[in-house]
Amino acid sequence: MTKWMIDEAHSTVGFEVNHMMISKVRGQFDSFTADIEADDISDLTTAKIAFTFEGDSINTRNKERDKHLKSEDFFDIENYETIDFESNTIIKNGDSYKVTGNLTIKAITKPITFDVNFGGKAISQCGIEVYGYEAEATINREEFGLTWNAALETGGVLVGKEVKIIVELELNEPTSLFSREKNLVENLNQVTGNNDIYRMIAENLTDLVVIINKGGDIQYATPSFNTVLNYDLSLLQKSNFFEKIHVDDREIVEAEIKTYFSRTIKKALKSEFRLLHEKGNYVDVEANIISMKKNGYILISMRDISEQKEVGKAIYELAFHDSLTHLPNRRSFINQLRGTVLDRKFSRSKLTVFFIDLDNFKQINDQWGHDAGDLVLKEAAKRIQSVIRPTDIAARLGGDEFVVMLKDVQDEEDAITIVQRMLNQFQKPINISGQDYTLSCSIGVAHYPDHGESSEDLIKSADTALYYVKERGKNDFMIYDQTMEQQSLERRILENALRQGIKEEQFYIEYQPKMNMSTNELIGMEALVRWKHPDLGVISPGKFIPLAEETGLIVPLGEWILRESCKQALAWRDEGYPPLILSVNISVRQLEDVHFVEKVQTILHETRLDTKWLELEVTESVLANDKSTISILKELQNLGIHISVDDFWNRL
Repeated sequence: MTKWMIDEAHSTVGFEVNHMMISKVRGQFDSFTADIEADDISDLTTAKIAFTFEGDSINTRNKERDKHLKSEDFFDIENYETIDFESNTIIKNGDSYKVTGNLTIKAITKPITFDVNFGGKAISQCGIEVYGYEAEATINREEFGLTWNAALETGGVLVGKEVKIIVELELNEPTSLFSREKNLVENLNQVTGNNDIYRMIAENLTDLVVIINKGGDIQYATPSFNTVLNYDLSLLQKSNFFEKIHVDDREIVEAEIKTYFSRTIKKALKSEFRLLHEKGNYVDVEANIISMKKNGYILISMRDISEQKEVGKAIYELAFHDSLTHLPNRRSFINQLRGTVLDRKFSRSKLTVFFIDLDNFKQINDQWGHDAGDLVLKEAAKRIQSVIRPTDIAARLGGDEFVVMLKDVQDEEDAITIVQRMLNQFQKPINISGQDYTLSCSIGVAHYPDHGESSEDLIKSADTALYYVKERGKNDFMIYDQTMEQQSLERRILENALRQGIKEEQFYIEYQPKMNMSTNELIGMEALVRWKHPDLGVISPGKFIPLAEETGLIVPLGEWILRESCKQALAWRDEGYPPLILSVNISVRQLEDVHFVEKVQTILHETRLDTKWLELEVTESVLANDKSTISILKELQNLGIHISVDDFWNRL
């Protein structure tokens, strides 16, 4: 985007205040600046427009006509110093535009629309094309809380409700972006004591401006070459400009400029290349190449964009790479996989995708913290990369999930060899906080085109195979086959049915007596959930409980079981049965819920069941796999609730 700074000499602004009475007051802003950014000022649809009016410069323009006013200064100047406008959308209709943006007066910002009309173009005294525009907008004082009252000599007050802001602009044609530099340079060889203004501008330019002939010989260079690139100007002006361009860019830039010399119509040419610093390094520059018609030379104005390039690289790194492992991220991997799949459609070479998941990674985060987990993820990334070939691509999809694309695989055995090496590599212990931890992974494998002809299908097939590895004990790999998809479809159908079943309360509870084997005395009841599907009938708990655990649906289901069980226990007591301890199984997923204790208390309060008649039963594996749950169980026990582990009471 090119920027034109339009100074006071080429810009005017006026306004009208329409009062409730017939009288009008006209005025103007003496101090005004406009900042216009546009690719082509003959078409403002690409523009960014900003106005700044200095408040203390407002004055009445028609003093003689408005002498019936006691005060010329009818704006409440002390309450605002500037009036600012910045555009955000521009819509073109013929030669007119609707410019919508934010207007700030008195520290209050409101959206406002300027009607902008094209006033034509002309040639200035310097031979430069100038485009004229007039922008007009009306604002309501009540929106901004403004005051512009004017007292009449005959008595009474004119209260303005609206103000019309008119902006008149003269903008230089785009090729004149460097017209000042151009005029400056054409006069530099004749600089004398009478040309101090040109000398002052040249010495304070931060852009690099150079004039060359067709062969690239430097005719003139601004002092900025010394301040920015540390060149000796006297030596620089005896050298060739093309030799200062990086060798990898030189041929293209030289060809562009030599072709530019031969053009009949020479519009400004833009280019980017690397320019040599006196110290030997290179800086990235953005160049505007302009024809100097009088003498046949070319003016090149350059701006250092090295910092922008570095920012761009950083943004690219964030957008396409994982910040922790520095592997490509999901977006980058999908893009590369799509491109590779398209290439494979025109060749016979094979392609394989691995979907990798670290086993029991949650335990590392829970036991040693997330810093240790990050170390494991970094180490996992290194081990994956150590196994694959230079042509292959590894990426981190997120969490503890990684994915690999094997290019040009000879056959399935070739892929199996790599996946087995990867599994073996993960068997080596990782030292975390002075302790060795054996890491393992599970891998799903999918081949193109047998298991998918698109990137999405390949990843989905590898993910499906990974799921079956997890189901069958982890630390292994499986290659996708069609039966997995069928079983996966059945699983998805069952999962949807489970969600609907929880919503519609298709479940019921059976209560199993708990007996004291020594006295043959009934000591309690255990709540066992059952599912009766309206179409499929009773579904085995062994089928839906693991699915509920995996999907997290066990949390709402477990809450329903606990509430219904407590209601039933209270109902038995109200019917005259002796009180019995009610035992309810609790899932580890429920214990991971930070609000679990609060939910238990709420249910007990709602059902009016005393805590001493409730027992929560967990398996011993819960304590073995997640020691952070012990504190939660102790908190429940402190409420008076019994805790049972593997049928042993009060083991904690």
